[in-house]
Amino acid sequence: MDTLTDYRNIIQEIIKKYYNLTNSQSAKTTDSTISDRTSPNITDRLILDAERDQYLWLRCGWDGKKRVQYIVLYLQIQNGKIWVEEDNTDLGIVDDLLAAGIPKTDIILGFQHPSKRAFTEFAIV
Repeated sequence: MDTLTDYRNIIQEIIKKYYNLTNSQSAKTTDSTISDRTSPNITDRLILDAERDQYLWLRCGWDGKKRVQYIVLYLQIQNGKIWVEEDNTDLGIVDDLLAAGIPKTDIILGFQHPSKRAFTEFAIV
């Protein structure tokens, strides 16, 4: 397989693992430290778009009269690089990407301001 296909497969496998782990834990407990979903009207949604290389896990719904829209995890692939745009987990997606064999030079911390990326060990652009 080519690198792009490998990256797509790795990202999807990791996100699905996180998603399933979190949902299985939240089904067993109502402890809010495990999940932000304190209302049964708030659900997690997983969007894996390999055609456009957009990978999104979001939480949305209603908590009483308050609308909840929360990005848990968002990655995309652009120009052969994996952009970690948002990671609101304690699971360490970057560590899992590295463990899967993706080099630091192919990971961009998109949530970091461009001026600060040079101070990380990862790709700048």
